Amino acid sequence: MKIVLLRADCGNARTCPNINLSDRGTYVVQGYIVAPEQRVCSDEAVVEIPLSLLPELSGAALQDGLVLTDHGTLHVRGKQITDVEVLAELDLPAGENAVEIPKALLPELVTADA
Repeated sequence: MKIVLLRADCGNARTCPNINLSDRGTYVVQGYIVAPEQRVCSDEAVVEIPLSLLPELSGAALQDGLVLTDHGTLHVRGKQITDVEVLAELDLPAGENAVEIPKALLPELVTADA
């Protein structure tokens, strides 16, 4: 799988929460590891990202797999990334993970600087 960075929460992009578009028409979301509040499948995980990465969701009805927290973050549930090339590109820091979600789960995203 190939990914293209769309948005990041810091200047160095790959060592903080970020959102990528995959060549499979899905999003790859990197965020902080959180314990899921509900059961998830063995191939799924939940990551936490700042809501500032997705201002389009502020006040919007959320799809299944997205949970707004009471401290301005979003929990995103998806298939845990196991693709070796993607993991190498993301170079996940300790305490972070990445999940793949359907594109339909989020509004159409453009790069943050567009």
